[in-house]
Amino acid sequence: METFGRYELLRKLAAGGMGQVYLARQKGPVGFQKLLVVKRLLPHLSEDDEFIQMFLDEARIAALLNHPNIAQIYDLGEVDGIYYIAMEYVHGEAIAEVNKRATQRKGAMPLALKCRVISDAAAGLDAAHHARSPSGRKLALIHRDVSPQNVLVGFNGAVKLIDFGVAKAINKFSQTTAGQIKGKHAYMSPEQAKGEPLDHRSDVFGLGTVFYELLTNTRLFKRETEIATLKAVVGTKVTPPSEAVQGIPKALDAVVLKALAKNRDERFATAGEMQLAIEDFLFKQQLPGTTAHLAAFMREIYAEELEEEFSNEPTIIAYDPRLPNRKAPPPLLDESAPTTQMPAHKPPYADAPASKPSTVNPIPKAPKATPAPKTSAESSNKETSKKTSRTGKGDK
Repeated sequence: METFGRYELLRKLAAGGMGQVYLARQKGPVGFQKLLVVKRLLPHLSEDDEFIQMFLDEARIAALLNHPNIAQIYDLGEVDGIYYIAMEYVHGEAIAEVNKRATQRKGAMPLALKCRVISDAAAGLDAAHHARSPSGRKLALIHRDVSPQNVLVGFNGAVKLIDFGVAKAINKFSQTTAGQIKGKHAYMSPEQAKGEPLDHRSDVFGLGTVFYELLTNTRLFKRETEIATLKAVVGTKVTPPSEAVQGIPKALDAVVLKALAKNRDERFATAGEMQLAIEDFLFKQQLPGTTAHLAAFMREIYAEELEEEFSNEPTIIAYDPRLPNRKAPPPLLDESAPTTQMPAHKPPYADAPASKPSTVNPIPKAPKATPAPKTSAESSNKETSKKTSRTGKGDK
């Protein structure tokens, strides 16, 4: 375990061309702990201004995104000349690994759950595409690297889109060189492969590629070389999923092929439209594809790993003996209940045994007797008394 600034790096999760990703723990006073992910720039790149600016752009852009299907950014900083980003820890696996595990354990991942993952990822993309700055300015954000490695599925069923490292926005500090290709070649759109200007429909194509591969368990555009892969992205005719694999309804072909249209004008106009098309398919087919179903499936296929992981969990929050002794809080009273609060002090005769309430019904009180009618003489005497009282004169 390495200490990095205010974080403890527990283990390395991944390493890429720009940085290393660690599972980390943030500790605070009185036993506060939080698991997160720390992504730090490689040391030899920390001296390159372009790479530093690109790395910082990722945090600045992603920090403005707040959506359940996008991993959150918590912190950005520098320790001993090494820049880092602290982000949300998604306790789960990338969709490519989930699909592989499902094939090994269950023969295949259910169709409804594949649709759930892509629909939720589309929701995250749509939120990113329509994101605005705090002042209300459109960010015009494009992910440009939608791939199976960047779609995570949590063991709680949550789907998170990650890694905006090669994203492009209007207010980006470091501008990408015109015509320069960044991202994974097998998941690029035709216009991206040709180095043309992009819009958010390029991400729709990338997500469509992920959807196709998830449905058919085959690589769509991947070839032996990068040039051959880019040519396949631009010119390969896509076989409908229902023809590639038996059991896929033809109704789903229209959704996948529309997302993979070579002409961007023929694709879904937004990722939100793609999400709605998938949700309509699930509804019409009456397929059980909720987040709860996905969570149950994840816990089933990763049951052994989860049991072992939790049994050796290094971040269990135990009782901290440094916590000061505090008095127990007073009991909460239900104001709606017909009861009264007992006084805090000890009442007199508190030690005397309390008498048991009687269970015998009390004797009902007799009704009041009706007064007898007054006689004329009594009325005359009373009237005389009233007159004497009013005048103040009378017999003493």
